[in-house]
Amino acid sequence: MKITLRQLQIFEAVVHTGSVTAAADLVAISQPAASQALRELEALLGRPLFRRHGKRLQITPQARHLLPQARAVLSQIEQIESMGNSDELSGSLQLASSVSVGNYLLPKQMSEFQESHPNIRFNLEIGNTQNVIQQLLTGKAEVGFIEGYCQHPELLVDIWLQDEMAVFGSSQLDGPEALSWNDLAEANWVMREAGSGTRNILEQAIGSNLPQLKISLSLAHMEAVKQAVIHKMGLGCLSKLALKQELDAGLIRLFKTPLELNRKLLIVTPKGSALTQNAQKFVEQCKQIELSSLIN
Repeated sequence: MKITLRQLQIFEAVVHTGSVTAAADLVAISQPAASQALRELEALLGRPLFRRHGKRLQITPQARHLLPQARAVLSQIEQIESMGNSDELSGSLQLASSVSVGNYLLPKQMSEFQESHPNIRFNLEIGNTQNVIQQLLTGKAEVGFIEGYCQHPELLVDIWLQDEMAVFGSSQLDGPEALSWNDLAEANWVMREAGSGTRNILEQAIGSNLPQLKISLSLAHMEAVKQAVIHKMGLGCLSKLALKQELDAGLIRLFKTPLELNRKLLIVTPKGSALTQNAQKFVEQCKQIELSSLIN
């Protein structure tokens, strides 16, 4: 018996969905047939590909090694099937991103990529940096986009763009354009939740210059932070990417401060795993953009 494309399809679908039942629905076969295909693949390889963790299946180290090869084969088959099509790329592309990049930067990139390659299907998972790293380590995503830092030994990190954060307040508030250290200390603040990358950058920028900020509200979502600031509940600090719409609408104003609030945006991929052609082309497009064109 030889490895079949169906077996590789089921394997990749189980990685993506975390269950055989969901994988069977994804590739439009019955659950028993999907289970049989997975068992046959494991028998041919002589090793288990998944371990059960609660109701979900977790990929094994051996399967992580197989995954990029399986995706490459499936991608090549899709390329062959679309040879009569003017578009040279087809199939799916699994991405993971932290919140700022996923909400305010990648949608435009995916739209432009799909204009050139309409047969590409995107799946984008948005979460915090640790969520993105986990998506990459478990094979659920080919490429990750994060803010800040990543030193995981199993991941390759490529510095992508320089992101600029800003302190902002409601446009209904009067006051100077520049805030001093004393102004920052006296102000009420609307913050992201403890442990968020955005809040960490602000706390690092403050360093030993201030004992602590007066936090009036701590929120888990950027949209909630912006709405609270618009309604005069305090100052906020977010990426300029996230503030452009409210700034253009005249709902907020930016302040000059003594804080250094720049941070790096990173493209992260698993070590030892060759990217599919779809992923390579998308990363190449992303590296061509200039952040200034998106926030000015």
